[in-house]
Amino acid sequence: MKSRVLVGLSGGIDSTVAALLLKEAGFDVYGAIVEIWSENSSGGRSGEEREKPWFERACCHLPMVKFLCEEYLHIPYVQIDQKQNFQEKIVDVFREGYHNGVTPNPCTDCNAEIKIKTLIDWAEQQKISYVATGHYARNHYSIQNRLWGIAQALDRKKDQSYFLSRVPEHVLRKVLFPLGHWTKDKVREFARSKKIPVEEMVENMEACFLSAKNVTSFLKREEEVHSSGNWKVTDMKGEKIGEIPTGIGLTKGQRKGIGVANAERMYVKKVDVRNKVVIMGSKKDILDRHFRIRDPLGPLFQKKIKGNLYVKFRSVMEAVPCIEKGNLRFELLNENDGVTPGQIAAFYDDEQMVLGSGILEPEEEMS
Repeated sequence: MKSRVLVGLSGGIDSTVAALLLKEAGFDVYGAIVEIWSENSSGGRSGEEREKPWFERACCHLPMVKFLCEEYLHIPYVQIDQKQNFQEKIVDVFREGYHNGVTPNPCTDCNAEIKIKTLIDWAEQQKISYVATGHYARNHYSIQNRLWGIAQALDRKKDQSYFLSRVPEHVLRKVLFPLGHWTKDKVREFARSKKIPVEEMVENMEACFLSAKNVTSFLKREEEVHSSGNWKVTDMKGEKIGEIPTGIGLTKGQRKGIGVANAERMYVKKVDVRNKVVIMGSKKDILDRHFRIRDPLGPLFQKKIKGNLYVKFRSVMEAVPCIEKGNLRFELLNENDGVTPGQIAAFYDDEQMVLGSGILEPEEEMS
């Protein structure tokens, strides 16, 4: 009897190829689309985005999923409604994070709290053995530390292990990642060889409830009260260098789009929501050597881990060496500009395997 697997589909190339590969490997494949945002909800996209044809939209194309399952994959599929959960656990938390002066990571939270959890729950109800997605990550076993988990993908430019770092270890054991050893170019080539309409499938590279990477506009539209009255912009000495309509949506390390002109290149050091102040500094001012996390998750915090330790603060950065100092504190071997409160710190070992993760704490809480 064939093993059954539930594949999370978005209508994109990656999840489609993942399903095809599993079919060719002999699995009995079922498809699922987790519906997470509504065009009419506060977490939905702008009118401009809603007016686009479905095949030009940036996430979760239900008509494309239906088309692919019926015409190319020839598999049954199910729609799982998680719009209300997505609004409460992702969109609302995203908004509240910025209003508290930190920078949340909605994609990481969504994988852990909504997408993969939903797929696992539904698969268990239907007695389906495995779940699979089109994420670029490798299923991996560490001989050194005797751990099952995930590691960075072969295609480092597309690696998504960082975005999966908040998914619990026991859940990841049930998830397959068929694209872990594939490059994006190879995925496209394979899709074309199967006559998949690759050119019609738009790839999403941002938070799916934002039609563009303009966080400030989204947050201002969501809750005007938080942006009423001008905000003061100061340098590290507290001297005023300008005013802006709102600091909500700005993040540590940001240089462009602040709204103030200055002779020197300056970056956001801190967003003080309570006093409506944005503090700016030089590149050197935003470098950190030490950091602390909260909400630790993973075997790094449960057992003694052998070998070197590395950390990433953003998906696109290279993992950098760090040392665990105890009490959820860590020290970097070299200063880094990525220590941004609210973001995820994902930890790796020598084999590029994810050992755990945590949420970066604000500086004032690290003393």
